Amino acid sequence: MKRQHILTSWFLFLALCFGSFLSLANVKVAQIFSDHMVLQRNVSAPVWGTATPGEKIIVEIQGMAVTTLTGKDGRWKVYLPPFEAGGPYVVTIRGNDALTLTDVMFGDVWVASGQSNMAWKLENAQNGAEEIEAANYPDIRMFYVPRTVASAPKNDLNDGQWDICTPEIAKEFSAVAYFFGKELHQDINVPIGLINCNWGGTAAEAWTSTEMLKTLPDFEQQMADLQQEPNWEADMEANRQRESEKNKLISTSNKGLELGVTKINYNSNDWPVVIAPKWKEDLKGIVWMRKVIEIPSEFKGQEIKFDLGRIDNQATVYFNEQELGTTGSPRFAEFTVPAKLVKSGKNVIAVRLLHRWGTANFAGPEDRMKLYAPNGAVLENLAGPWKYLTGLEPDFPQVNSYQNYPSSLFNGMVNPIIPYGIKGVIWYQGESNAGRAYQYQTLFPAMIQDWRVRWGLDYFPFLYVQLANYMDIPEQPQEDDWAELREAQLMALRLPNTGMAVTIDIGEMFDIHPRNKQEVGHRLALAAKSIAYDQDLEWSGPLYRSMVVNGRDVEITFDHVGKGLQVKGDQLEGFQIAGKDKKFYWAEAQIVGGKVFVTSDKVTEPVAVRYAWAINPKANLYNKNGLPASPFRTDDWPGKTRK
Repeated sequence: MKRQHILTSWFLFLALCFGSFLSLANVKVAQIFSDHMVLQRNVSAPVWGTATPGEKIIVEIQGMAVTTLTGKDGRWKVYLPPFEAGGPYVVTIRGNDALTLTDVMFGDVWVASGQSNMAWKLENAQNGAEEIEAANYPDIRMFYVPRTVASAPKNDLNDGQWDICTPEIAKEFSAVAYFFGKELHQDINVPIGLINCNWGGTAAEAWTSTEMLKTLPDFEQQMADLQQEPNWEADMEANRQRESEKNKLISTSNKGLELGVTKINYNSNDWPVVIAPKWKEDLKGIVWMRKVIEIPSEFKGQEIKFDLGRIDNQATVYFNEQELGTTGSPRFAEFTVPAKLVKSGKNVIAVRLLHRWGTANFAGPEDRMKLYAPNGAVLENLAGPWKYLTGLEPDFPQVNSYQNYPSSLFNGMVNPIIPYGIKGVIWYQGESNAGRAYQYQTLFPAMIQDWRVRWGLDYFPFLYVQLANYMDIPEQPQEDDWAELREAQLMALRLPNTGMAVTIDIGEMFDIHPRNKQEVGHRLALAAKSIAYDQDLEWSGPLYRSMVVNGRDVEITFDHVGKGLQVKGDQLEGFQIAGKDKKFYWAEAQIVGGKVFVTSDKVTEPVAVRYAWAINPKANLYNKNGLPASPFRTDDWPGKTRK
């Protein structure tokens, strides 16, 4: 009996000890802290994490120690003493146990955020292979924030680590951030930390906190409605399954092939017709297209070529049943038809056209869409009528874009890295808000102020990219939502310590993702060197200041003239002028001194001038520092997004 009592007491003692052991949480740092990290120099850089409530935490660096107690919520935070640029250092965090972070540098940390043009990888940039090969910079460090949505602010990231800039790491990193960081590192000569925090196709409201959005009339009701909905995070797994099902349908569904729509003798007489390119019909999902063409007998059994222009966004192309290949935006759909497939008389081009989101279309241009003989002569114009049919393939399941829910990315990606010490932010976004450009006039500056307040760093530099030129050049002046979005971006310069990189000259007509990220990074770096580093240099192209009407002429003055104004080309283009009737006409413009004079014989009493006011305008006004003028207008008349 005594022996049993002793054993019972012993087991009870072990259980109590084991239970106490389990109640002690290992000391941890937030995911943003790791080996190879860059901490912001010359500030009291915060370091935070979790441990057992009430646990004493000691953070040591270079013989100095900072102490705190873990709160009741298990969270702790300390502020390191300011350090000059340099390293490497070792940071040790001690509590009931200890962890060590090695190869820690102090330098300047920049957050690189936005949508797909900021996310665009270095390997896909202009001269990507050459740039990657040279991307060996031990003092440039990179952190990739994992893409995460959340309905409420998260305290930490799920994953992530700091990496040293090597070709293997850099190729997957933001090209804009890389070129920006490289130039600063080479010019300022301090370690540079780049935090890659972006998600393609996302809107600015997703990156803005709930508290800020509630103050904006356009979002007040939407935020209230979201709070009344069931927790949408509970649907995330089901949504992922629907997305997986959708991707499976995209890759495997070929009912059209089973029915023989790629064969010459397939009867498509009852199919409806669209006029390519850029038809108005709203065609979604998987669409089958057919066009019967005539080949003269002399070209039978000879290799021919055809071009369908740019296809938005993916197409598998067939010629007389034979698959020629799959292509999509931004590439042109150019194909060579093997000689053995070419018959005299009727032949058929069939296209399995796919758009994952939005509508499917041939994007043109019309003058590229041609069928060519072996000698290069045009056999047939492929623009014009095409037969089409929807519904052959199963409909896609509905997939929710949670990444565009208001505040979802602020909650999941931004809040977890606040208040990490930073020098500033670079931002490339706006395409997804273009249809609501007037709203962006208040939303974008609100987002900037939101981040600044939450970081608690006063007016840290916030530098951003104005949307580049894209798509067709209009023949006549017209209202345009992209022009209005650029105006909203221009207006955000009213906030202190903001800078804008104008890119109206380096976009691409057929690609929303221009490859020249080198110049984008350079122009952002120019802004940083002036705004963040107080260098005496011109960082912007000409920005509209004021206008004066003198009879039939309008005199325009600019800020950021730099060394003077210049035109690239024979004469200025892209200027429009209007009278009280608000009808705009193309105008003549010339540089006189540091001003531009605008006139048109069609407007006798001008009241308004616009420049580069289109999604893809002609624009050739620069300063002599080589930087392009921003698009602008002198009027505030209702446009496409403000009626």
